[in-house]
Amino acid sequence: MINQNHIIEQTRRLSLLFVEDSEPLRTRMVSVLEDYFYLVDSAVDGEDGLEKYNAFYNTKQKYYDLVLSDIRMPRMNGVELVTKLRAIHSEQPIIILSAHTETDYLLSLINIGVAQFITKPVQYPEMFDTLYKVCSKINAPIVLPIEDEGKISLTNTHFWENDKKLLFEGKEIVALTKYEILLMELLIKKFEQVCSTDEILSHFYLNNIDVSSDNLRGMMMRLRKKLPDKTLTSIYGMGYRLSAV
Repeated sequence: MINQNHIIEQTRRLSLLFVEDSEPLRTRMVSVLEDYFYLVDSAVDGEDGLEKYNAFYNTKQKYYDLVLSDIRMPRMNGVELVTKLRAIHSEQPIIILSAHTETDYLLSLINIGVAQFITKPVQYPEMFDTLYKVCSKINAPIVLPIEDEGKISLTNTHFWENDKKLLFEGKEIVALTKYEILLMELLIKKFEQVCSTDEILSHFYLNNIDVSSDNLRGMMMRLRKKLPDKTLTSIYGMGYRLSAV
């Protein structure tokens, strides 16, 4: 888990809207989150959340810095809420609370651009790691990692050069196998999004390479060791995501 002071440094200036229909969880989470964010508002379901989101903008003339929302809620679920929020403010940072059984909902959310999830039951170390990552980007947004020269930055020292299909650490080339280069090509196309296992297997198949799910897990483990820490993550039951840190 990230050091608590480092988390607070990223969250203490930010406003948060927390949408959750379970009263005990909502009360408990708000109590925790208020120690980190300068403002925490809560809503009991998606419809209430949308009303408070609009009211906040009408009063402050700005949007919440972050929205944290459950998926299964009465009146308006999390997918419907996120769709409406993105229609109002397409760049709104959103984190979703989800159970492993909500795969259909998660796929819908990924398709509308949500890439950050916290699993239920909430584990605080995971939650704070996710909050730190998202809030760091809010405070210092990464301007696209794709530069004029076709470079995609993963960290301040690591980047992928699209034209040459090379991974660099500083001025040094990181040696990748043929299979790892194919993986990087696809992960870069889906940068900051979840790439499903089926998409990856299909990518290999289209390149006349037969890879099993077991083979893929091994390849991902080896590729992860060559990449900066936390840039390549596995999303339970869904796939993998390459992102900047």
